[in-house]
Amino acid sequence: MMWTDGTRWACAVMAACALLVTSAAASRAGPTLLVDATTGEVLSSENADATWFPASLTKLMTAYVAFEAVKSGKLAWNGPLALSDKARGQPATRIGLKAHIPLTIEGGVRGMIMRSANDFSMALAEAIGGSEEGFADIMNATAKRLGMTRTRFANPHGLPDPQQITTARDMAILTLALLRDFPDRAEVFATPQFVIHKGTFHSQNELMRTFPGADGMKTGFTCGAGYNIVASATRNGRRMIVVVLGGVTRAARAQTAAELLQAGFDHVDGVKRAEKPVRLAELPLSAPELIPVHDMSRETQTRKCGNRGPRVQVARPGTKIKGEKAKAQAAAKGSATQTAAKTTTPQAVVKKGEAGR
Repeated sequence: MMWTDGTRWACAVMAACALLVTSAAASRAGPTLLVDATTGEVLSSENADATWFPASLTKLMTAYVAFEAVKSGKLAWNGPLALSDKARGQPATRIGLKAHIPLTIEGGVRGMIMRSANDFSMALAEAIGGSEEGFADIMNATAKRLGMTRTRFANPHGLPDPQQITTARDMAILTLALLRDFPDRAEVFATPQFVIHKGTFHSQNELMRTFPGADGMKTGFTCGAGYNIVASATRNGRRMIVVVLGGVTRAARAQTAAELLQAGFDHVDGVKRAEKPVRLAELPLSAPELIPVHDMSRETQTRKCGNRGPRVQVARPGTKIKGEKAKAQAAAKGSATQTAAKTTTPQAVVKKGEAGR
């Protein structure tokens, strides 16, 4: 863990330091970044410039471009959003409205953020860019303008593509830009539930239900990316932004994010400020050279990524498991811990439920 004031905090802040170090070790996340959004100060940074698959964090950029299109008058917030055959055919997670059910731009954005709807993401891309490829060009031009130097987008939703990469720093830059440029849209990320047609959908950001002051932003998952989150929380008028990439489980992702956020608020509330705070733009590169994207497929703790071994049958008391099932159980109990994933770029294979959690 790298603290960025150049001197490390003195004894008065050792409790906060210990909490952050414990957080990273216990939850075993990939890159992390904690920023005081009110001042722009970086409070914690770990491998902030290591390239990573964004998964559904991609939808933060899709939202940014959509907000710009509404602001410029290209789209109307309450105007219609068409769902093409291509949009309807996107893999899960999707909402899957029938053809005759109307959808607005607002509904499309809210469904994309809260439900991580890939079909709505594609519909917005086609409405703004004319095609998926055209929208990706807009996304990349916007990323360059915002200063996201190590990010490249290839689609609007974050489903696996070996060319689609980002960093914790770049995601923090994008999140701060969303809050700065579209403060009137912040409630889109903070809304706990919404209704489309006859369905009620709830936010997939678990911190909204468990962390006091949490008010957005976006979660994401693919086998290659692991469990990602960009989270915002506000207390007493001060907002913290945390980026966590590569959690091995949803719980680990939430734990790391919550502990970093809490340490940030503890620092603000009870600790003397650093003599020379480091802003995000001043943060030294943690990885000066680009390295291959780390693939979490063999580390992410979910069966859909093919790394949990044979399924084990749980017998009721007094019963026995025989045959192949018994062998599978014995093999599972005796298996060694999974080896670390290779740092190579995987093939863009979509697995059911990816980019949606």
